[in-house]
Amino acid sequence: MYKKSIFWFRQDLRTFDNKWLIEAINNSESILPIFILDKNLIPEFLWIEDKKFLFLKEALLNLDLELKKIWWKLTIYHDYPEKIIPEICTKHEINTIFTNKSYSIYWKNRDENIITFCLKNNIDFLSFNDFLLIEPEEIEQRKVFTPYYKLWQKKLSEKWYKIETPTNFKQIEIDFDINKFLDEKIPWKKHPYFTIDFWKNRLENYIRSDYETYRNDLDKDWTSKLSPYLRFGIFSVRQIYNIAKEISNTYISEIAWREFWQHIDYYFPFTKKIEFQENKRHISWNHDEILFKKWCNWETGYPIVDAAMKQLVETNWMHGRARMIVASFLTKDLLIDWRWWEKFFKKHLLDYDENVNFWNWQWSASVWADPKPLRIFNPCLQSQKFDSEAKFIKKYIKELVFEKAERIHNPIDNLLIYKDIIVNHNEAQKLARIAYKKTI
Repeated sequence: MYKKSIFWFRQDLRTFDNKWLIEAINNSESILPIFILDKNLIPEFLWIEDKKFLFLKEALLNLDLELKKIWWKLTIYHDYPEKIIPEICTKHEINTIFTNKSYSIYWKNRDENIITFCLKNNIDFLSFNDFLLIEPEEIEQRKVFTPYYKLWQKKLSEKWYKIETPTNFKQIEIDFDINKFLDEKIPWKKHPYFTIDFWKNRLENYIRSDYETYRNDLDKDWTSKLSPYLRFGIFSVRQIYNIAKEISNTYISEIAWREFWQHIDYYFPFTKKIEFQENKRHISWNHDEILFKKWCNWETGYPIVDAAMKQLVETNWMHGRARMIVASFLTKDLLIDWRWWEKFFKKHLLDYDENVNFWNWQWSASVWADPKPLRIFNPCLQSQKFDSEAKFIKKYIKELVFEKAERIHNPIDNLLIYKDIIVNHNEAQKLARIAYKKTI
């Protein structure tokens, strides 16, 4: 039994089904619950640019309310973890640190530095996997999803996931006003599209048996929209898995994709920012800032691309199918370096996860270790297939509200009133094939 412990919240902003939190409660006389806004990742200037912090603010306030139900409260620091953790431990005579594992290379290196301090000061640092169903070390390394998925499923069949609820416990008292702190750091109010309690009904009601049939339809509210909540650990991956396994194999595979990219980052972190396929590192990317800006500002002249980009900037979220469409357009039609959009995505996307984002973009750019060498999405055909009545497009591109869907789907042959096309897809795909062929 530890006398005084820290519980360090990270990607697990909840009390319900937080396994290592339960472990901390069962093995500590008193606990200090903390969250650290890491200055290495979050300098002051980012607060005004990135709406993720508005969502994070709500998540932290919600966590504080949950903690108060078990007679605790949350203390938040905006500092360098390597600096603040030793200060807290020294001041409060901490015996152990409980936390949940993180798998990015930065987080692992950061933890190693803190562990070094702990070893020198006779403090236990105990970390637990709460972010993934299957840890990287539990299955053989695979570079391609299908064989990975088979191993992942087999491993899952050996496990049973119990959902647990924490109980009351004694807290180390600190004078801290969470509302004042967060209002000073993040002065905005609620996110207009993703409220913090949205997930509660959504989790139960939107993992559907017909998910496979309609999940790609852009004009329907058929995706779960739970990714931001899972990203910050507002509910556990076990909760969503236990629901999905009874309803939708397709949704299970999407959970597996999330874990696959985390495993890839664990084994191949050095290829995160360079093309996984060595021969693809020689693609002659187009670094045209004017074209890139038009793409960012929904001015490509392709309504499906522009609507998706506007959805991202307005709501801080983008439909999964739309993500593939805009990624293909950027990397194949414009031949613009996939790393440029990754940075744009990071700025605007609420569910941004570095470990997932980099690899998804490599997949979209056809530079990933994938048996199919080159995917080029035709934006006109994608528009017809997944937004047949142009309802999604018209929702975001108001200039086209009274335009016929058939004309909207084919901007190459039809002069639309809102924007001229910046590139002819039929010609652009030929150039893309040539550029990629040169690397074979």
